[in-house]
Amino acid sequence: MIIGLTGGIGSGKSTALNALKEKGYSVISCDEITKELYKKRKILKVLRKEFPTAIKGKIFYKADKKEISRIVFSDEKKYAFLNDFLTEETFKIALKKTEKVKGTVIVEVPLLFERGFAQNFDKIIVITRAKEERINSVKERSHLSEEEILSRIDKQIDYDKFDFTPYIVIKNDGTKEDLAAAVIKAIEE
Repeated sequence: MIIGLTGGIGSGKSTALNALKEKGYSVISCDEITKELYKKRKILKVLRKEFPTAIKGKIFYKADKKEISRIVFSDEKKYAFLNDFLTEETFKIALKKTEKVKGTVIVEVPLLFERGFAQNFDKIIVITRAKEERINSVKERSHLSEEEILSRIDKQIDYDKFDFTPYIVIKNDGTKEDLAAAVIKAIEE
């Protein structure tokens, strides 16, 4: 069984995925795959053409992810390019990795609904959280301004209005331990 795990920025996806990993479940993180892709020369070569100010070096390239974020969250075409290129590549790799897992695997996927990936999963768990809590969590973790966080939230589905009826929804309104227990219970059920 392939289970998608998603939620908006700051919802608690990573916390939930780590709890499942610690419990012994097979997990795949699209965020981790993306981090690895940012180290690959062939990926950086493509990104350099689109984001010349964000890819440093002449022989050994290094991505300035803050600069890429600054660009994409102020330019719709660049945002679309990055999603069409990097998000799609990340998801292809994640799906390939699921083929190597026997039994249940949980795949953490940001932008799962936004990119139309839902049909690739047997079940989907959506982590929701109050917007203010999400903003505070991202401020603490990533040191982004509220304006930067809101620009990212604006690129995601509206978690307050989206119909999650077909999915398993976990409301992250307690402690990290509460979230971990809820996601483990959902997987076990």
